Amino acid sequence: MDSPESGNDLRRHVFDWDDLQIFHAVATTGSMSAAASALGCQQSTVSKRMRQLESRLGSQLIERRAAGIVLTPAGETALDFVLTMQRSAQQLENQVSGRDRAMEGEVVLRAPDGLSTYWLARQMPEFMRVNPAIDVKLVSDQSPTVGDNAAPLSITFVPEKGMDVRASELGCLHYMPMASPDFINTYGAPQSLADVMHLRFLTLEQYDKKLNTWGIQASAADALIKYSFRTDISSVLFETIRYGGGIAMAPTYLAHLYPDELVVLDYEFHESIRFWLKYQPGSHEVGRVKCVGDWIEEVFNRKKNPWFRDEFCHPGEFCDITVIKPQQRG
Repeated sequence: MDSPESGNDLRRHVFDWDDLQIFHAVATTGSMSAAASALGCQQSTVSKRMRQLESRLGSQLIERRAAGIVLTPAGETALDFVLTMQRSAQQLENQVSGRDRAMEGEVVLRAPDGLSTYWLARQMPEFMRVNPAIDVKLVSDQSPTVGDNAAPLSITFVPEKGMDVRASELGCLHYMPMASPDFINTYGAPQSLADVMHLRFLTLEQYDKKLNTWGIQASAADALIKYSFRTDISSVLFETIRYGGGIAMAPTYLAHLYPDELVVLDYEFHESIRFWLKYQPGSHEVGRVKCVGDWIEEVFNRKKNPWFRDEFCHPGEFCDITVIKPQQRG
């Protein structure tokens, strides 16, 4: 095992590249103030970092004279090394980043299973046809094998506040109670929201455990419902609805996809959840990642897909689906 001293020796030999960048600016501009202006920082910061670098090297690199900054012999040697490092860095960028700009290679995308199964999967064949050299690896946002940081792109219900993370709002999922025609034919059409709650109700558990985004009305209703079926898999919940398992809150875009297999229960009760597209730091500059990101934004285009708009759009406005409303009482 290495001793603590060996670790300290290693840290003493690891340069802060920012110090070398500051030294390069001082050496090429000829003054502390000009270097500070070029770097967009305070002159005091430049002076402090120069003292820090000289202390680390154990040599004076610059002399301050009336005419400006002059490099010492040690400074001339240091500048040669810094220029060599810059040329190497430029070569690295030219050779490696060129590959990243190429529209080829693998892109890992994390997304909720419901949106992946019922929306992204329908759009994927066209993307694959247009971009045959890009390999998309689509994983669940609950995947234990691919961490969030390992995926350059993710569709998430949790807004990202990190300064280094790029995120853009994709849209809004609007939820209404839905059931299958077979379920309604078997158990009858509920006449009120209270009736709905006394029928067989299904739920997706992750709404409560992870998102916690339902409003006050939905939270109050949730406390009154005795659920007959729970799952943490969106696609399982929806298939259970389609095959007559019961009533559940479902996103309205499913009404557009399955107008003949669903019934909307309209009791003036709906809830909404926003979702975002998130890029890991630096990934937006990678050509193939940006290509996938641009495609995702297009397939969720809110002008073409009114069910993803911020404002609620009733399913009856964009598809021919059966809508059950409470009967008027005389």
